[in-house]
Amino acid sequence: MTNGVGIDLDRFRIAGEDGGARLHDLRAIEGAAMFERFQTVYRMLVSAAAAAGVGLDAVDLRVVDVFASVSREVAVSLCVSAGAADRQVHHATEAVERLPQVARLLRDGVIGVAAFDAVILQVTGVEGPDLVAAIDATTAADLAEMGGVSRGDADQSARRAVAELDPDGLRAKREARGKGVTVSHEVDGSDVAISTSPEDAARIDTSLTAVAETACKHDPRGKAERRHDAAVALLTGGRFACACGRDDCPVTAPAEEIAAALAKIVVHVVADAATIAGDADKAGWMDGFGVIDPHHVREVAARGDAILRPLDIAGLADGAAQAGNPYRPTAACDTAVRAVHGVCSEPGCERPAWKSDLDHVVEFNHEDPAAGGATCPCNLNSKCRLHHLYKTFADGWIDDQIIDANGVIWSEVTTPTGYTVRSRARNMWLLPEVGSVPCRHGEPVAPGVVDDADQPSRSRSRTKAKHAYRMQIRSRRRYVTACEATARAADLDSAAPPPF
Repeated sequence: MTNGVGIDLDRFRIAGEDGGARLHDLRAIEGAAMFERFQTVYRMLVSAAAAAGVGLDAVDLRVVDVFASVSREVAVSLCVSAGAADRQVHHATEAVERLPQVARLLRDGVIGVAAFDAVILQVTGVEGPDLVAAIDATTAADLAEMGGVSRGDADQSARRAVAELDPDGLRAKREARGKGVTVSHEVDGSDVAISTSPEDAARIDTSLTAVAETACKHDPRGKAERRHDAAVALLTGGRFACACGRDDCPVTAPAEEIAAALAKIVVHVVADAATIAGDADKAGWMDGFGVIDPHHVREVAARGDAILRPLDIAGLADGAAQAGNPYRPTAACDTAVRAVHGVCSEPGCERPAWKSDLDHVVEFNHEDPAAGGATCPCNLNSKCRLHHLYKTFADGWIDDQIIDANGVIWSEVTTPTGYTVRSRARNMWLLPEVGSVPCRHGEPVAPGVVDDADQPSRSRSRTKAKHAYRMQIRSRRRYVTACEATARAADLDSAAPPPF
C-alpha cells in the first residue's frame, strides 16, 4: 500500500452533531488507533527478532540491531524523525509488556494518548516484573473509576501507585537527582537553573510572585519581567522596587512590604497522621506538585520550618461557614475542600488548589443566604480564576457537584451542546471523609444572580493579542535564522570532504 488520500470517518459510526460528544468519540478513536499502532509495532519487533534468531530481551550492542531496524521502518512509514520513531517503539513495548491493563483503557476510549504517555513516564524507572504488574493493575483500576481522565489525572494516579508500591525506589530517584545551580550562556543571554526539592521549588516560585506583586498597578513591567527582577534582587541582596516612576506611588517602603509578603508564604502538604508518625506508608499531596511518597512526607514534616496542623474534618458537621459571615468557609472547611480537590475542578486544568478560588457551585445568595447555595463541602470546589469567570458569566454552561451514596465527590460540567463530563475529586483517596460530612442546610431555592456588568474586560482584543504574538514570533525566527545561517557558513568553511 502506498500513500493514502484520506480516511472515511463514517466507518467509525460517529453519531450526533458537532459538539462535545463527537469530540469525545474522536478522542476515543485516536486512542484505539494508537493502541493498534502499538500492537502493530510490537508484532513487527517480534517478527524481526525471530527472523534474526534473537530474543527481544537479548543483549545486543550493535548500533543497527533489531530495535533500530524496526524503528527505521516506523520512521519511514510515519514520516517522523529517528528519535520520534524510537519513542514509538519504546511505547509499543511498554504497552504490551509492562502496562497492558492501562493500554486497554486507551483501546477502550477511557483515557487519551497523552494520558497513556504520562503513565509510561511515571513507570519508566520502576524495575521488576511483579512490581510493574502491580502498578499497572492499581493504576488501571483507579483510572477506570475516575470519570473524565486528563493527562494530569493519569500522571498523578500512576505516581501515587509508584509512591505507595515502590516508595524506596521513588526516594532513590529523588535523591539521585541531587541539588545544584547551573549557569549557562547563549549568544543573546544567559540562563540560571536551580535543581532542588519540590517544597523548596514551591517556596521559590511563591516568593518570586509575592515580591513581584509588591509593585503598584502602574509598574510598566509584565509579570515575567517583575519575577525576574525579584529573583535577581533576592539572590544578589539587591533591592526590588516599583518601576512606575510616579511621585504618588503607594509602595513607600518596599523592603518592609517585601518582608511582610515573604512571611506569609506557605507550602501546603496534606498527609495522613499515621504516615507522618511512621506507622503507615500512605502517599501524601503537595500543593503545586502533586503526589509525594511517604518517605518524602516524613522528610517535609521533620523540617525545622514545618508547622503541623491536624485537620478536623468531623468538626465540619458543626458548621462549615464562618459564624459572622456565612459566605466565607471556616479555615478547616477551606483546607478540606482545597485538599480533596487538589487542583482546579475543571476537567483538564492543573492550576493548584491553593492558587485557585473557592467557588459556590450553586450560587450563594447574598440577599438571602439560606435560600442560595450553601457554604459547605458539598457545594464548594476549587476553580482557577479563569474557569471561575467562565462558570460565572458564560451562557449555556452548567456546573454541578454530586456526592454519591459512597461519599465520593464528583464535579460535573455540561457544555452548551449538552455534553457532560463527570470527574471525581482528585484526592478522594487521601481524604475520603470529606464526602461523608453531614449537611445541616436545606436545598437551595433561590440561588444568587450575577450581573453581567460585573464581568471583567480584556486589556486588548484577541485579534490584537494574536497579532502582537505573531510579531514576536517573526522577530525571533528572523534572529534564529540569521544565527543558523552564520553557523552553517562557518561549518562549511571548516568541514573536511566526505570519505566517499
